[in-house]
Amino acid sequence: MVRNLTTDQNVYLAGNSLISIILIDIGMSNGSTTRYTDAPYNITFNSNTYTAQGAFLNVSETEENADVQIVSATITLSALDVSYVTSFATSAQINQLVTIRRGFINFTTNQLIGDSAGENAITIFRGRISGYSVTNNTNTAEITIQVSSQFINFDKKSGRRTNQGNFQVEHPTDNGMEFSAVSLKDIKWGRT
Repeated sequence: MVRNLTTDQNVYLAGNSLISIILIDIGMSNGSTTRYTDAPYNITFNSNTYTAQGAFLNVSETEENADVQIVSATITLSALDVSYVTSFATSAQINQLVTIRRGFINFTTNQLIGDSAGENAITIFRGRISGYSVTNNTNTAEITIQVSSQFINFDKKSGRRTNQGNFQVEHPTDNGMEFSAVSLKDIKWGRT
């Protein structure tokens, strides 16, 4: 994915010290969106407040490549509070939209680095919840949310068959597949 960084972001990335944060939007089954950050304080981005609450623990790294495939990420939340389990570990959460962004903090102003157009965070992953699991240990509990993003070829005509009816969907006047169902033992090509 092409990353069009602003001049301010490029200057910041060329510096000696970086403070990177994650911003996560998780769609909820009731139509609302829950927003978390791993920053030590709440962050405002696009007029939305991302809560720094300590329940958001980790996001796995995602890998980009040119292949057409399913790419996934894993979000880990604390399950010590029962309300997180009842919110995120339900079948109604399956197929909800998730967006993961990375931003950079100016350590003197505690603001996101970007330009005046609001391009302060980079979308690094967008997908839908494909599954979840709850792990209980002696002293802790975690909710793991699997998020998948499927990149597919939308122009491909899948399910085509080599018969007259299916061929004429695209070529209505062509009878080239008229005898495609007839089995011929010997087809001689070239000289006989």
